[in-house]
Amino acid sequence: MVELKRRFRLLRKKQNLTQQAFAAKAGLDYKFYQYLESPRKKQIWLETVDRIAGAHRMEIWQFLHPDYLSYCKVKIVRKKPARRRK
Repeated sequence: MVELKRRFRLLRKKQNLTQQAFAAKAGLDYKFYQYLESPRKKQIWLETVDRIAGAHRMEIWQFLHPDYLSYCKVKIVRKKPARRRK
């Protein structure tokens, strides 16, 4: 499940989309998609995975292929916290 959520995030970042923009593209509610990427969601329907794969213009078998992430070279840049002013 963790690997699947990692794929969601990496592919979304590869397209330079926010969660809200990608949810709209996939035809999902923004809060639901946010919940899918979060560690709280434990189960996902195959139909939902199919919608997400379709939004990435992929077949579901391509999306679930175990070696796909090795081809997806995405560097996730974490934002640095803002400095406090004294």
